Parts: sequence; C-alpha cells; structure tokens
Amino acid sequence: MEWTIKLKNPLGFSTVKESIFKIILDENKNVYDAVEKFEKVVFNKLKVDKIIKPNKKIKLREIINLHNSDGIKNINQLESMVKQLKSGGEIFTEFGIPNIKLVKTKNNEYVLFDGHHSLLAYMYVGKKYLDNVPHLIIEKEMDYFSDDEVKCFFIEHANKLKGKNWRNYVVNWQELKENQLCKKRERNMGEVFDSIKKILS
Repeated sequence: MEWTIKLKNPLGFSTVKESIFKIILDENKNVYDAVEKFEKVVFNKLKVDKIIKPNKKIKLREIINLHNSDGIKNINQLESMVKQLKSGGEIFTEFGIPNIKLVKTKNNEYVLFDGHHSLLAYMYVGKKYLDNVPHLIIEKEMDYFSDDEVKCFFIEHANKLKGKNWRNYVVNWQELKENQLCKKRERNMGEVFDSIKKILS
C-alpha cells in the first residue's frame, strides 16, 4: 500500500514550502506505521524524490480536534512550547519532523491526530493558517481518509463508533479506560484554543 507524507517546512526554513514523500508499506500497516517509517528511514536519509509546492490556506481554528480542552494533559509543556516559539524556535519531534500531523477527510475536513499541544502553541503566538506552521499531512492512495479510516485514531474505542459519528466524540487518554471515549464539547481547534487560552493568560 502506498502512503503519501506531505511535509510542510521540513527543516524550519523561512520559505513556505511543502515536500511530498511516497511510503510503501504492507497492506496490514496503518497510519502510525507510515509515520514511524518516515521518521526512522526516509527522513533520516532524505534520499527520496521531492515535489515542492505551496500549501492551501487552511484556518487553524477550523481543524478538527480529537481531544476536548480537558484532554490537553500537560499545560506546562504547552507553556514551554509557547516560550520556544516566542524565542524564534519551531516545534519538531526528536527526529526533526513536525509534531503536527493531520489527515484529510472526504469532506475536505482536516483532522489533527497528533500535535494538539503544538498547534495550540502556534495559535497562541498568533499563527492563523496551516501553511504558517510545520506539519505533516498523511494520505493513502486516495487523497482522503474515509470515516471508517479516521476511527483508527480512537484506538481500542474505534469499534464503538459508526459511520460519521466519530465527529461527535473525542478521547481523553488520562481517564480510566471506560471513560476515555467522551462526547465532543469543543467542535474544532478554535474552540479548544478559546478554552485553553484562559489558563495560559
């Protein structure tokens, strides 16, 4: 199976660019396997063909969250990220790739499956659009994830969700297992940010 990794601003350059990488995996592998192979094999070597192009204007506030504000577990980490950004840094993983990872749905929604703290930190320092922050967009052969595929981000709770109703739920990994699947209170990252900003202010 072929996966596509769209890497925005890969090395922290000031120019706004996007690199596209193709990852080949066995059929039984999932999106997390694709990211892991990209981190450990492809990104470290950077011996792949790249297509450079500008990204679309996607508002950070409209990105779909998979955690409510009470699922943002580490406010100290968020405050540290804000300080890092204010001092001129960027936010990357230990491998040097962006923390912010997304998939796109058939309805052209962007779902944040990793990097809630990072995205909130960028929003706090005034970033408004996705093309202004380093990020990865993961795709399969189709350029979108179906509703059934998005459910994989709910891990062991995925089988409790049906069709489009994943949009009504979030996960809170800090809760006991039976309470981790929660009703969505904030509908997007803008609403999560509005709640979190009160704590940071």
